[in-house]
Amino acid sequence: MPVDEIIDRILSSRRELTRRMILQLIDSKIKESKGFLTVESAARAVAAELGLEITRVSLMKGTSIRNLVSGLGNVTIVGRILHVNPPRTFTRSNGEEGKMRSLYIADKTGVLRVVIWGEKAELLGSSETIGKIVRFSHGYVRKGYGGRLELNIGLKGNIEISPPDIFEEEFPSINRFYKKIKQITKPETRVNTFGRVVKISPINTFTREGGVSGKVRRIEIRDQTGRITVVLWNNKVDELGDLEIGKYLEIFGAKVRKDLNGRLELHVDGSVDVTVLSNLPSGFKEDYLKA
Repeated sequence: MPVDEIIDRILSSRRELTRRMILQLIDSKIKESKGFLTVESAARAVAAELGLEITRVSLMKGTSIRNLVSGLGNVTIVGRILHVNPPRTFTRSNGEEGKMRSLYIADKTGVLRVVIWGEKAELLGSSETIGKIVRFSHGYVRKGYGGRLELNIGLKGNIEISPPDIFEEEFPSINRFYKKIKQITKPETRVNTFGRVVKISPINTFTREGGVSGKVRRIEIRDQTGRITVVLWNNKVDELGDLEIGKYLEIFGAKVRKDLNGRLELHVDGSVDVTVLSNLPSGFKEDYLKA
């Protein structure tokens, strides 16, 4: 579709905009992508952000996580799997049940959240795929939670684990993104870590001012460098209700806080991703944990 036609379609649906304003938006989108978008692709991306659905947004050439922009469609990207959340089910507005799974991948330029919809959510098992290289094709990019970009894989999307034409050494090691317990030294930060569950305390309930109730549970994990307390809050208490001693806990984005005695602990609430695994993922070095 010619760029002028895309601009005309935007003008017809967004009458508060002028042609000059739209051209400025397109130019900004090209600069934001650091030259990885054609003028047509940038125009399509602008249209998508303005609520006008125009399909077949594509990249001029292969891209990296850092160069993704909202509104892109038909995206192919390759990265190393860092974390895989369990699949979740939900009910659509028509009463039908849907399914989704989220995960995180990384390349040399950054980390990206990927959301997989429908039956494809079952293709990625947690411990089996962590650390492996994956290629997602025919995805689309949009802003997700907190305004961060995320790649969505729907019905037309494709998932390929350990593609034979990709060299694994071109991607950073998974250990680069995870800290061992001894390396967690500063409060008021977020960290990714991994450990074996060695202690589980009972669930405690509480009531805040205003009558709002909540739940909290403390557990303890260990690796070969030490132990640390993990504090689960509210929905995370329920999600990890079947947690058992001896299981592995992979935590992505935990909040580091100090307890009343000044010791560091990890807080896990709705903004933190956590997965329970039965086995040590092959993506970690064999000596990462020694239980």
